[in-house]
Amino acid sequence: MSAEKPCKWMTVIEDTIDSTSEFKTINLYDVDYIESENRRLVYYIGDKRYLQITKLSEMHQVLNEQDGFVSLDRTNLVNLNHVKEYDEKLGNVYFDHKQEGERTFATIAKMKQKILSPLIHRTIANNFDLQRTTTIKSEPKQRWINKPEKE
Repeated sequence: MSAEKPCKWMTVIEDTIDSTSEFKTINLYDVDYIESENRRLVYYIGDKRYLQITKLSEMHQVLNEQDGFVSLDRTNLVNLNHVKEYDEKLGNVYFDHKQEGERTFATIAKMKQKILSPLIHRTIANNFDLQRTTTIKSEPKQRWINKPEKE
């Protein structure tokens, strides 16, 4: 019996001769060597070069709106499927329902708030419905093995 080869996956940009960008997922254990080029890591596998994703805009090409990811301002890429609350006054989306202590949040650019507000509200409503459905479905049914008799 042969041992299964270990895997550590990373999404990278394949560096092609015709300068087209194609996203690939590589197993880091397949890499022959890695070098730094212009402050970017380059992974070599055989005769192919793969560039590390270093820009948010590059990552947005991998994780896009169809996957639920939206750029709410130029410093973030947010998975709207994980947003629980939206504070329009502060321009923040929250990923939990905590009322005390520090909360995990992302900011929304003022310019994008008006455009994205309906989408955010719709997504939160969907997230809440999905969460309720999942919670309801996951509740275990109680069954009595020896049902107590009434006295």
